[in-house]
Amino acid sequence: MKEKNHLFSATGIPSLFLIFGVLMLVILSLLGYGTSRQDLRSSSLSLEQTSAYYNACSEAADFYSDLVQTLEGFQAQVKSESSYYKLVSDYLNSQENVKWDSEEHTAEYMNAFSDTQSLAVKVSVFWTDRTADSTASDTVASDTAASDRTVTNNAGLDVASSNIAGILSWNTVVTADWNPDNSQSVYKGE
Repeated sequence: MKEKNHLFSATGIPSLFLIFGVLMLVILSLLGYGTSRQDLRSSSLSLEQTSAYYNACSEAADFYSDLVQTLEGFQAQVKSESSYYKLVSDYLNSQENVKWDSEEHTAEYMNAFSDTQSLAVKVSVFWTDRTADSTASDTVASDTAASDRTVTNNAGLDVASSNIAGILSWNTVVTADWNPDNSQSVYKGE
């Protein structure tokens, strides 16, 4: 009599399923690891870009507040509009990252916050006749109320608006051509 050997079928098939299951789990864990590394890299780049943008916005807000203080000092020093704009022109032409347009009385502040983007803030400079404001008390009261209003720019920063200067635009400008990445990243066992 021949004895049938069922030992292979009793242990072989479950062992193959176990090996196949372990292999699937290893592959899924490697794919998850690769995805999580890409997500971390993407999040880090996004954090750096956002931080750089808000730092540039903070510097632009500081520029605007310094400009308003300087303009108030210039208006206290001079009596005529032409001498006021001469002082403003000299001051803004000496500033870094600022272009002064003497015809429109506007200053454009540019601050690069990455290799491909800059923050552009355009500010209009006004001349107000202080002697006419001091003659009528309600004019002074209305000018004070107008100079104390607060404007929220698109960066979410509160910037005081005044009769001396006003923000015309606050934009992000692309300064380089966009070159898409057409390469396909392949896992290299890092």
